[in-house]
Amino acid sequence: ATESGTRHLRPVRCTTFCANLNMALYVLQMVFIGILAVTAIFYAVFEIRLFRALGTVRAGNAHPEKLPKVSVLIAARNEEKNIAAMLDYVLSQGYAGEFEGWVADGRSTDSTPGILAEYAGKDGRLRVLTIRDLEKGRSAKKNAISRMIAQASGEILHLTGADCKVRPTWISGMVREFEPGIELVVGHSYIELPPHCHAPLLLMQAVEVLSYRIAGTGGLAMNTPLTSTGNNLAYRKAFFNKVNGFSGIDTIQSGDDDLLLQKIAATDPAKARYCITPETFVATSGKEKFKELWEQRKRWASKTIYYSPYIVFILSMIFAFFTALTLGIALAFLSRTLLIAELAACAVKLAGDICLFSRGLRIFNAKELFKWFLPVEFVHAPFTVFAVLFGTAGRFTWKP
Repeated sequence: ATESGTRHLRPVRCTTFCANLNMALYVLQMVFIGILAVTAIFYAVFEIRLFRALGTVRAGNAHPEKLPKVSVLIAARNEEKNIAAMLDYVLSQGYAGEFEGWVADGRSTDSTPGILAEYAGKDGRLRVLTIRDLEKGRSAKKNAISRMIAQASGEILHLTGADCKVRPTWISGMVREFEPGIELVVGHSYIELPPHCHAPLLLMQAVEVLSYRIAGTGGLAMNTPLTSTGNNLAYRKAFFNKVNGFSGIDTIQSGDDDLLLQKIAATDPAKARYCITPETFVATSGKEKFKELWEQRKRWASKTIYYSPYIVFILSMIFAFFTALTLGIALAFLSRTLLIAELAACAVKLAGDICLFSRGLRIFNAKELFKWFLPVEFVHAPFTVFAVLFGTAGRFTWKP
C-alpha cells in the first residue's frame, strides 16, 4: 500500500512543481514586461520634452559696451602632431576684444614643449604653463585647468582640446552667448569626417556624438543639464571661483566639463545654455580603432554617477530602458508575448529617436548623417549598457 501511495504521489508532486515553475516564470515575464513598459513610457515622454525644447533654442545676442577679456585654455600632453595647428587657430581669432592663450604642458615626452616655446617667443598673447608634478589621486586635466585659471586674467574662459579645430569666429560667437545671467556656455563639437569617408566606425561615431549634442542642447533648453563637452566650453572665471572650481570632483579622472555643468544643475540650471551658432562649432577627430572608442566611451560613462540626483534619476531610467531592451533581444524568443513587448518597445525608441534626431540634424545642419542613423540605432542600446556597466565599475584605461 505504501509503495502504491508513493507511486501516486510522485506524479502529483511533479505536476505541482511544474505548475509552480510555470507560475513563477509567468510572474517574472509580467514583471519584465512591466519594467519595459514603464521605462519605455518614461523614455517617450522625456524625448517629447526634448523635442519641444529643441524648438525653443536660439542664438545668443549679448552685445556688451565693452568686450570682456577672454582666456583660451588648452591642456596638452604629447601633442606634437596637433599643437602647432591648434595654436594657429587660436592666435588667428578675429575677436575685437582682448584675449590671451594658455597651454598647460602636462609632462610631455615628445617635442610639444619645444613647439610651445617657439610659439610663445613669437606671440606675446600665448602663455605656457609647464606642469612637472601631480598630486597622487588627482585628475591630471582638472589640475592643469585649475592652475591655468589661477593665472589667467580673462573674465571669460574658453576651453578646447589640443587636437581640435576652431574657427576664426569662435571666440566672438561664444562671447555673444553670455547674455546677462548666463554663467556657462556649452559649445557644439562634432566629429570631422575625411573627404569621401566610407569608414563605418567614423561615420557611426559622428552620428552617436551628434545624438549626445542634440540631447545636451534640448536638456539645457528645458533647464535639465545632461551633458557637455570639454572640446568647446566657456564659463565666467567668477563662476568657477564661486563654485570652488573642481573642489569635490578633482579626484574623478573624467568630467572636467560635465561635472562642472552639474554644479550649475544643483543651483540654477537657467544660468547655462547651449550654443547653436555655426561659427562657434569645433571639429575634432574620431577614433579609428574600436578599442580606442570603447575605452573613451567607458571613460565618459564613468562620471555619470556623480551627476546631480535629479539627472542621475533621469539617466538611470533611460539606462533601465536600454537594459530591458538589450535583455529583451534574447528573451523575445521564449514567448510570443515577450516578442510583442520587445517589438513595441523598440518601435517606441525608434520613433522617438527619429523625430528627435531629425530636428537636431536641422539645427546643426548635418542632414547628410541621417543615412547612418539606423546602423547606430541597432547597436545604441546594448553598446550604451555595456559602456555604463564597465565605466561605472572603473574598468577603463586613461590616456597614456
